[in-house]
Amino acid sequence: MSVADESIAVADLANWQKLARTSHLLARKGAEMRVRVHSIPGRDGGHALIFGDIERVTAPLVRIHSRCLYGDALQSDDCDCGPELDQAMDMIQRADAGVLLYLEQEGRGAGLEVKAEGLRVAQNEGHDTYSAYVALGHQPDYREFDTATRFLAENLGLRSVRLLTNNQDKVDALQIGDIAVTRVPLITEPRSRRAREYMEVKRTHRGHLLPPMSFHRIGRLADPVFLTLAVTVTAAAIYWAPRPLAVAAFILMVAIVQAWHPARTSVRLRLRAWRRKLTQRP
Repeated sequence: MSVADESIAVADLANWQKLARTSHLLARKGAEMRVRVHSIPGRDGGHALIFGDIERVTAPLVRIHSRCLYGDALQSDDCDCGPELDQAMDMIQRADAGVLLYLEQEGRGAGLEVKAEGLRVAQNEGHDTYSAYVALGHQPDYREFDTATRFLAENLGLRSVRLLTNNQDKVDALQIGDIAVTRVPLITEPRSRRAREYMEVKRTHRGHLLPPMSFHRIGRLADPVFLTLAVTVTAAAIYWAPRPLAVAAFILMVAIVQAWHPARTSVRLRLRAWRRKLTQRP
């Protein structure tokens, strides 16, 4: 082994030893998962949270998330940042392993104060949040993802990931860094008119891989119609059908209602945690 290879091996061992010192259980939505934490130095750095045993996964789920105080912590309805983070964490938790890179890139790298100025201009002068930045003399997006790419490759040794994103820039950054990427979309429902407009601008002007906002309008109409129809049909089958079919229809109706229940993720994760305890899985 060359001197360079030995130094890389020592650095890699030090990284995993540091991760081991931060290992603990995190309770989320009624279930627990192991998490380890590592800082990411640099201008576009932040912190990495490693969930489960990604060492045993060929292509673990990875979410590169830029901090959004409004969306992540204050649960603002004006953007899709909070819902995207929540959905990504649900998927990582269901997979029992994954990586969250939480980068200090508030306001697309411009900072919270510039973000607030941009929101004021957008709301008062009719700009979208990207053109508002330009009107204030800023770039629409200051973020870069090469720091995150280097961390995944050099610190975690990842060469293949399933990237939870709608942003092609993140996919490109990882591929340039010789990481094979399978993109996993994050499709969330806009929670306000401003969120819908923001997501549409991201799609049309910034190239984010999102469906047209008409997709969400159709979905909002289709969901209650389908649910009502399904419950009506199964209820009729319970009343008129022979007993075996009635029992099957009842089970089907319970499954349909459960699928639409807002707590379905928590219920599923609780069942997974209970099953792990029964099988004494570490």
